Amino acid sequence: MCAKSNPKQDVAKDLKVIKLKKGETVNMSKALGSSKRLAILQHLSKEELNLSEIAEKLKKDGMKGSTPQAVYHHLQILESSKLIRVVREKKIKNMDKTIKFYRSNYQPDAINVILWGPLEDLEPAELESRIPIQIKPVGRIVKKMANKVFHDLTDMKIEILTKFVKEMVDITYDSMNSLREDYDLEINEKLWSLILLFSNLSTMNAIKKMVEDPEHKKTVDDLLSLLFEEMSEYNNSDSE
Repeated sequence: MCAKSNPKQDVAKDLKVIKLKKGETVNMSKALGSSKRLAILQHLSKEELNLSEIAEKLKKDGMKGSTPQAVYHHLQILESSKLIRVVREKKIKNMDKTIKFYRSNYQPDAINVILWGPLEDLEPAELESRIPIQIKPVGRIVKKMANKVFHDLTDMKIEILTKFVKEMVDITYDSMNSLREDYDLEINEKLWSLILLFSNLSTMNAIKKMVEDPEHKKTVDDLLSLLFEEMSEYNNSDSE
């Protein structure tokens, strides 16, 4: 008999909401320091899979040594690092065994981006194509948070907010490059591209939190109120 899975529990959660018990540690660098584990995470972020299915997908990806035994070792590391979880178990008929189905706890989106592949395997062009971050992913994030910034939402307001966030990201990008030149930093180009990418994503994440977190949202509201008052006074003085 199959254990029924709860659809709400099966939805991959944002990494930031994963709760750790007291005393637990997560060695992310170890967990993410393997192209196979990254590939497993990528597949499990899309669907739930069992051990045999994961091994089969890795073979199709052209990864050597993707035996069920080898894959199981990687699953143990990912599970202990809270990056994946068992979502359901299926009992094998006439046997005292069960098949575990796994799912990623990490759902990549425009902000929570993970580069699915080790740094040395990434082509510079692939990284460069993401930097600075294009307007499309910025627009997606803005649409999610726009109703928390504006009371009366319009396409024009979304366009203005998108332009503001994009310019913040671009300024961060330019600022990082300027600092690199000022301090004459010698950094591998691929590594620097990765640093720039996550710096830009961090800027987007900070802006998102500013309008989502009640404590920070008040600061945004106060600023918008002041700007509105300034604009009203300026327009009134012009009309006199």
